[in-house]
Amino acid sequence: MFQKTIIAFVILCFSIKTSAQNASIITLKEAYVKVEANYPLLLNKGLLNEVSKTNTDIIKKGKLPTISLNGTGQLQSENLSFGMAGGPVNIDLPLESYKGYVDVNYNIYDGGLTKARQHIEVASLEVHQQELNVSLRNLKDRVNALFFVIKLSRQHQSLLHTSIHDISTNIESLQVGFDNGTVLESELSKLKVRKLELESEDGRLTGDIKAYLGVLNTLLGTNLSENTILQIPEMVLMDNLPNISRPEQVYYDSKKKLLQAQGKTIDANRKPKVSLFAQGGVGYPNPVNFSDVSNATYALGGVRLNWNILDWGKAKKEREKIEIQVKQVQVNKETFEFNIVSQQKEYQEKIVALEEQVKKDNQIAALQKDILAQTQVQLQEGVIKANDYLIQINAELSARQQLKLHQIQIQQLQVNYLTLFGKL
Repeated sequence: MFQKTIIAFVILCFSIKTSAQNASIITLKEAYVKVEANYPLLLNKGLLNEVSKTNTDIIKKGKLPTISLNGTGQLQSENLSFGMAGGPVNIDLPLESYKGYVDVNYNIYDGGLTKARQHIEVASLEVHQQELNVSLRNLKDRVNALFFVIKLSRQHQSLLHTSIHDISTNIESLQVGFDNGTVLESELSKLKVRKLELESEDGRLTGDIKAYLGVLNTLLGTNLSENTILQIPEMVLMDNLPNISRPEQVYYDSKKKLLQAQGKTIDANRKPKVSLFAQGGVGYPNPVNFSDVSNATYALGGVRLNWNILDWGKAKKEREKIEIQVKQVQVNKETFEFNIVSQQKEYQEKIVALEEQVKKDNQIAALQKDILAQTQVQLQEGVIKANDYLIQINAELSARQQLKLHQIQIQQLQVNYLTLFGKL
C-alpha cells in the first residue's frame, strides 16, 4: 500500500512537471491585443480612413475651376425692333434665338469654406474612429468573463481530483477489508458510487472548459489547448481613486471638436465669396451685340462677388445651437465619468468583504481537512460507516470550493475594477 502511494506520488509530480513545461501561457493583456486584432469590426478602421481620404479629395476638387457646356434655344412672340425699313438704321431682331457656350468659373476666395469643410472631415474621422475604439473596448469585458469562468472551472476540477484520489485510496483500503470479510459490500459500494458521481462532475467540467476555450479561441483567433495557462496579472486594489482613462472620454471630446468645426462653416458662409468667370460660344443673334442679327461667336469674362450681408440672425441662431450641443456632449461625458466613479466604493466594499470571508474560509477548510483526516482513519479502522465519511468528504470539498471561489472572485473584482477605469 505504502509503495503504491509513493509510486503514484512520483508519477503525479512527473506529470505535473511535464505538463507545466509543455503548457503555453497567455496573459490577460495579450488576450486583449489578440481579440482586438481578430475582431472583424477592426476592418472598419481601414475603411474609415479610405472614406475620409476620398471625402477630402472631393473637398479639394471643389477648389478647382468648373467647366460646363450649356445651350439654349427659344422662340418668342415679339422682339426688339426699331428704325425704318430702308433707313440708315434698321434693327429688327428675329423671334427665334439660340446660344451654345462654355462656362468657366473659378473661386479665388471662398471665405475659408473649403478649409472649414476639411476640418469637419478630419473631426468626423476622429469621431468614427473613437466609436470603433469604444466598441472594441467592450470586448475586454467578454475576455475577462471567459478567463475567470475557465479559471474557476479548472480550480473546481482540481479540487474534485483531490477528493476522487482520497476516495480511491479509501476504496482500496476497504477492498482489503471486504476481501477479508471485515467490511460490508454496501460500505464499499457507497464509496464507489460517490467516486463515480465526482468523476461524472469532473467530466462535465471538462466539457464546460472545452466549450469556454472554444469561445475564447473564436474571439482571439487562437488555438489555445486545455493545458494553456491563463495568466491573471498580480494586482492590489488601489485605495486612491485612479484617473479614468476610457475611450468613451476621447469619443466625447472628438464629438465636441466636430461640433466646433461645424461652427466654423457658419462663419465661412457669412464671408464674401469672390470668383472669376468666363463664357465663350456661338449664338444667333449675337449675344453681346444686339445689332448683329447673324450667327456670331462671342466671349465675355469678369469677376463675381457674392456676399450675403443680411441673414436675419440665422447664423447667430446656428452658433447658439452648436454651443448647446457642445454643452450636451460635455454633460454626457461628465455623467459617464460620474457613473464610473460612483462604482468605486461598491467594488472596494465587496473586495474587503470577500477578503474577510477568505480568512474564515481558510480556517474552515483547515478544520475540515483535519476532521477528514481523522474520519479517514476511523473509516479504515471500522469505527464509522461510509456515510459518515462521505458526509465529511463532501463538507471538506465544499469548504475548499468556497475558498477558491472567493479567492477568484477577489481577482475578478480587481480586474473588472481596473478595466472599468481603463487601467487594463
